[in-house]
Amino acid sequence: MNKLFCECKEIFYTCRELALEYKKQFLILLSVYLLAFSAIIRANYSYVDDMGRAYAGYHGWLDWSRWTTEILATFVHAQWHLTDISPLPQILACIIMAAGGILLLHIFKKNCRVGFWNITAAALTGLAPFFLGIIVYKFDSPYMALSFLASVFPFLFYKKSQKSFVLTSVFCLLIMCTTYQASSGIYPLIALFLVLEDLKSGISIKKTLPFIGVSASCYFISLGIFWFLLMRPNGVSITSPIMLIPHMVSRYIAYYKIICYDFTPLWLLLVFVIVIIFLYLVCKTTSASKISALFLGILTVLIGSALCFGAYLFISEDAYDTRCMYGFNVLLTLMAVYISYHAKYWITKTVYTALTWCFLVFSLTFGNALALQQEYLDYRITLVANDLSHLDFMGTDEMKNIRIEGNIGPAPAIKNMSETYHFLEKEIFSGFSEGFWGVYYFYHYFNIPNIEVISDGEGDEYQNLPLINDTMYHTIRGDGHSVLITLK
Repeated sequence: MNKLFCECKEIFYTCRELALEYKKQFLILLSVYLLAFSAIIRANYSYVDDMGRAYAGYHGWLDWSRWTTEILATFVHAQWHLTDISPLPQILACIIMAAGGILLLHIFKKNCRVGFWNITAAALTGLAPFFLGIIVYKFDSPYMALSFLASVFPFLFYKKSQKSFVLTSVFCLLIMCTTYQASSGIYPLIALFLVLEDLKSGISIKKTLPFIGVSASCYFISLGIFWFLLMRPNGVSITSPIMLIPHMVSRYIAYYKIICYDFTPLWLLLVFVIVIIFLYLVCKTTSASKISALFLGILTVLIGSALCFGAYLFISEDAYDTRCMYGFNVLLTLMAVYISYHAKYWITKTVYTALTWCFLVFSLTFGNALALQQEYLDYRITLVANDLSHLDFMGTDEMKNIRIEGNIGPAPAIKNMSETYHFLEKEIFSGFSEGFWGVYYFYHYFNIPNIEVISDGEGDEYQNLPLINDTMYHTIRGDGHSVLITLK
């Protein structure tokens, strides 16, 4: 018990020293995030299940075995019944991401000073587009951000104390698993880049094996504990051994097709140049032969490009949501951080800084697009509600079954933006369409009396209802008992 107390005490003192050492850098990075996500916070857009939590106050995270999220949310909201307390959760997410970014810089800095160029590299963890699928959630975002911090934190001790490293690794990886499993690739990704640092510095493979073995053991032990003891059945399973490799390859290709489609040509060009500069600097700064260093660099990029998606490469269920691909942000960041510490000339560092700037601009664009969508959503629902209010049978006390078909789609201005930013096309949730979440806002937030929205089934029986109203935005069919609204 005394040994455990001493280890915990050492961890505490290390954290305190780092907080004092990097407070300026932390505040700068936090300011960047708050600026980048200010438009998202201002938009106040209830994104998918944010609507349900704000209306009904439920948790729902245990469906995905997010035990830590379930517990922390109760404390953050100061009660079991959740209410919308934004922007506090999103500000907390920015604080957590800034802390994680600074820790990442500290882990790789060696004898360097953490300055402007390093901070712009670390900013990619939050500014690259896949984090937008996290920060947009008003209820989930701080706990998803915590999964990143938990994946980084153990590496503060990987050369200080093996006991502290093991203790924090197992504990933090369990935190990661019970907050957001999409971050499951971050821990091995960081370990991979640390091994690269050692090998190119002339440390033999034999001497790196203990670190590889310990970190791999901690990783698989933690995932095993989660899988067998903490994970609740939800239909998600590992792909069968026979199909594992083909499934991984297929999922890997699918992820990078999405990246190539979502990223603009300029973003893709800058990412490509970052990879080239990274490989060049690995060769230039190595103590081994240039050919060996190039091989190590290429191997690191290839393995890292798969590791960044973590367990999602192996699961049977499709997982192509933007936030599921968040690990790619960290891969970009690690290459940028390497460049920031090893490049001698500032011109080289402007490449990843340009990418950081592009992503900051896009984050503001995304937030303002959400505000446009909210205005368009309220306008379209108001039109439907107004037309319904003029129907005689809607004034009766009898319950009416209403079915919604179609989709209002993105606001006209967002459609134009999507020609440049394909990412907007899929990431902007329209808020009014067929399906459970598509009708939720209309059904629960506009106080239309005596209706029940039907969101399941084929709805063929509704197609023969008499036409009541046909406008440029929607058609309404109904008979006094059932109503079909087809959105255009």
